Amino acid sequence: HSHRPPDADHPFGHGRFETLATLAIAAMLGVAALGILIDAGTRLLNPPQDAPGFLALWVAGLSIAMKEGLYHYTRAVARRTGSAMMAANAWHHRSDAATSVVALAGIGAAMLGVPWADALGAAIIALMLGRVALHYGRPAIRELVDTAPPEEMSDQITAALMATPGVRDAHDLRLRNMGGTIQADAHITLDPAMTLSEAHRLSEAARSAVLEQVPDVTEIVIHPEPDGHADGPAAHDAALRPELTQVVRDCLHGLVPEGAIRDLRLDYRDDGVVAVVELHVEPAEGVQSLVADRLQQAASDLSEIRLLWAPP
Repeated sequence: HSHRPPDADHPFGHGRFETLATLAIAAMLGVAALGILIDAGTRLLNPPQDAPGFLALWVAGLSIAMKEGLYHYTRAVARRTGSAMMAANAWHHRSDAATSVVALAGIGAAMLGVPWADALGAAIIALMLGRVALHYGRPAIRELVDTAPPEEMSDQITAALMATPGVRDAHDLRLRNMGGTIQADAHITLDPAMTLSEAHRLSEAARSAVLEQVPDVTEIVIHPEPDGHADGPAAHDAALRPELTQVVRDCLHGLVPEGAIRDLRLDYRDDGVVAVVELHVEPAEGVQSLVADRLQQAASDLSEIRLLWAPP
């Protein structure tokens, strides 16, 4: 189930189902370890008086062989698939085998007249199982609370992004584990004069580079930013196109014919917004300076209006 592709209800995939299963198995191992430890303490304080027979010895031996076989089979599957859940389940089988080993040792010790040896061995096995539970449970919890993967993974992703032609910087990289794989998002800075379509193409190239060079990453979202203009007030607080377009029209009112504006490009910079206006009329002297004077009087986020004349 954890390897099913994303769907409408699980847009980030189903990898966390494996994480939950791993945590559940680790919890069961922990509970088993606690139960064995309590039972061992009870038997150390009150050793049993009656020794079991040879039938119990054979049953314990058969149980060890079966559970150990299941452990090795499940462990092989875990190594082949890289599944933490299968690895934890393998240790669950081994915990059963370990319990049978304790039972076998206890039966043998009791038959030899040393009843407390069984309880001592059980306590040791309980501690071993508790360690295994922590080994698989702790990473599962870290994944569920979105703890960042090791820094080496961030370095690999950053290197792949920076190697993409046209990327000037990569920052704000965030990673999360998702069922044995990694999903990421990152910001890259590009030439501010680049067109939106080129920026999109370059972002896709950067994404493909990461997916090809860092196999553990199954998805990365790229956010492109203009170099040098990403963190200033204009990037977050300046007015949007409808309001700024009206300011430009007001500054040009009466200076050029209605409908003369062919194109309007806005460049959001740290020191304000620059409007580049393409006019479909013959050039007229003095218009640029008059527009600059009107802009100074207007309360606007525009810092400059540049006129480009494109005669019909």
